Amino acid sequence: MPVPSPDAPAIDPNSTFDMASAGKFITHIAALQLVERGLITLDDPIHPHLPELKHLNVLSKSANGDFSVKPATKKITLRHLLSYFSGIDHESNPLIKEWRTFTASEEKEYQVWRKLEFNTSEPYTTPLLYEPGEGWIYGASLIWTQVLVWRLTKVPFGKHVHDSVLKPIGMMSTVYNPEDHPDIRGRVLQMVKRDGDHLIPVENSTHGLVSSIPDFVRLMSDLLGPFSKILRQEHVDLLFEPQFSPGSAALKALRNDTENYAFPAGIPPTMVEPAVNHSLAGLVIEDEMPLSKMPKGAVTWNGMPNLIWCLHKEKGLGMVFMTQLLPVDDEKTVDLAMEFFRGAWGKFG
Repeated sequence: MPVPSPDAPAIDPNSTFDMASAGKFITHIAALQLVERGLITLDDPIHPHLPELKHLNVLSKSANGDFSVKPATKKITLRHLLSYFSGIDHESNPLIKEWRTFTASEEKEYQVWRKLEFNTSEPYTTPLLYEPGEGWIYGASLIWTQVLVWRLTKVPFGKHVHDSVLKPIGMMSTVYNPEDHPDIRGRVLQMVKRDGDHLIPVENSTHGLVSSIPDFVRLMSDLLGPFSKILRQEHVDLLFEPQFSPGSAALKALRNDTENYAFPAGIPPTMVEPAVNHSLAGLVIEDEMPLSKMPKGAVTWNGMPNLIWCLHKEKGLGMVFMTQLLPVDDEKTVDLAMEFFRGAWGKFG
């Protein structure tokens, strides 16, 4: 049975990690900086900057299995994108795939964040899964946020984030497109997959964000400190404040769709509609989680190779658990992570 290569870099403080979804809120910070510069607001429609999203349809399926689409009555805003209640999802969504088959509609892949020459007059044809603001789904909102940052700044996304978010707080081992940074790419830990009692190396095909633990601590420290170098306090607060009002369709949808956050947040599988909300950064804990002991007021999110971060503004505490192990929500890894968070919150929280 194969084992990780002896030539794979050993873990040390300078090791870098494929952050996957655990790094998405850095994009959100970059977007909030544009709000501070007056280039966009949180609650105005974004289609003047993303004209592809101006005319969208909402997809629905009847009880007898028929599909229908109708024009959306609401416009997507930046707040919708940052809290994942825009209605946009990936083409891999089962309902969208079923609709494509039912209507013989051609799938259209939008890799707009990879190229500047994208034709902005071409509409986005994938329908929304609900009216903007009236649901929650962990979908493709982030992709469009990155495109938005790119267009408003007229600077390639990775370079802009480096200059405006990472460099000011000394995150010099954190980059997008690590293949362009051989030193940082060479420190990325070997990705492995659990197979019974063995760990099998898998290809490190990272094209997104990589970071190190010291760099991520720098980011957490900046956001938890009294004076952030990258955001005004009013916008730091939005990273921690719940965005969904009690009884709203968005909150109900979030609490009924725990697949993306239950295990890393410490929510037992038997818990129905957990006491959570969503900020402009991640999941807001509204009551202590039984398995992780994450307390009320904590904000957390995770990444596919079993990375989990957690911040609590009032307590001034940040914690991060990092691995490069697949599959996501690996049982042994989650058990270890829960032990770590329980111990850390018990001692310091």
